[in-house]
Amino acid sequence: MREWTKVQFIVFFSALIALAIILGFAVPIAKWLEQWAFIKILDAASKLGVLIAVIAFLVEIPKREEKLQAERKRAHFEYWRVIDSAAAAGTPTSNARKIALENLASEGASLRNIDLPEAELRRINLAGADLVGARLLETDLTDATLNNANLSKANLYRARLYGASLIGANLEGADLRRVLYDDQTVFPKNFNPERSGAYLIAPHTSLVEAQLPKAILWGANLQHANLQRANLAEAKFHGVQLQQANLQGANLQGAKFRDANLEGANLKEANIQSATLGEAKGLTIEQIKAAQNWKKAVYSAQLIVALGLSNAKDNNSGAAD
Repeated sequence: MREWTKVQFIVFFSALIALAIILGFAVPIAKWLEQWAFIKILDAASKLGVLIAVIAFLVEIPKREEKLQAERKRAHFEYWRVIDSAAAAGTPTSNARKIALENLASEGASLRNIDLPEAELRRINLAGADLVGARLLETDLTDATLNNANLSKANLYRARLYGASLIGANLEGADLRRVLYDDQTVFPKNFNPERSGAYLIAPHTSLVEAQLPKAILWGANLQHANLQRANLAEAKFHGVQLQQANLQGANLQGAKFRDANLEGANLKEANIQSATLGEAKGLTIEQIKAAQNWKKAVYSAQLIVALGLSNAKDNNSGAAD
């Protein structure tokens, strides 16, 4: 027999050792291989689970959308019920109505042709609202946000827009006659409110022969304003600053001047019949007697004495302000 070389012997011996190791650790190795197979199975199963979940989610999307639509319809129904209830009750002030209107507007619901006459909607946010043809006669929209709102063909007759923002609003065909606004009101670019019949209520403004019967001017600043021959019958001047204002020949019948400052105001030939001047500030006897029908106005007890009006029939000092 041929003798083995050293290299052959080493190879043979290494093979025997490897075989012995394999035979000795056969069971652990088998388990280890099984474990890797199990991991692969788990990985495949997890991926399958994710796929099933995705499919289930996609299948549920239409149902979820239907549910959301149903909930939205129910919410809108409740909002409209609040709005209709306030209208039926004839309630000018309703926080619930304001919230309902804001929510409807924010969700893009149409407010076309809505009827809100004389409603108190101060500081309401109706940005981007669809208010085409809305009836907002004498509505108080002081400090309201109406940016980008569609107010085309809306009726804003005698509405109050003090401090309101109408940036980008559509006012095409809107009725703005006798609308009251101040120097804080922001209209769309290149829009002229005076040409539309609106009145600027601000110091030094010119309102000669303006038609503002029953106007609500609470807290306005009309210092040095020119109100000659303006029709302000039954207007409410509560807290208004009228220092040095020109009211010559103005119709002030039944107007109320509670806490109004009339210091230096020109009342020459103004008709103050039934006007309530008892709580006005800054008035002098000369100012009062320069007006027409001054004996038929309503004064405080102190002014009645100062004016020499002792006959209660000539002066109803107890009239409501």
